[in-house]
Amino acid sequence: MASRFMYVVRVRIPLKDETEWNRWHNKVHIPKVLAQPGFIQARKFRSVQNGSKEAEYFVLYELQNQNAYVQYVKSEEGANLRQEYLDAYGSITKIRRWAWQETLHLTK
Repeated sequence: MASRFMYVVRVRIPLKDETEWNRWHNKVHIPKVLAQPGFIQARKFRSVQNGSKEAEYFVLYELQNQNAYVQYVKSEEGANLRQEYLDAYGSITKIRRWAWQETLHLTK
């Protein structure tokens, strides 16, 4: 069985922009990314820290394998989606991206 492959995106956004960003991100951006070949699912988590002027999110996209991720990163559509994000919210968000290969899976 092949191990899971995750494309992880961390986003920090000012609280004043969070509601509109979430609307666009959840209804427009994430569905477009998930429609790309090799993507299986997406999960989104918000930090529970208090007292900050920014909200912090982690978006975890699961892909079929590393090759699917490489193809996405090299694809014109992947580049277009990343540019679309930058055009819409790049000036107000701080974003980092990682690729992760699963090395252990335990269940209870």
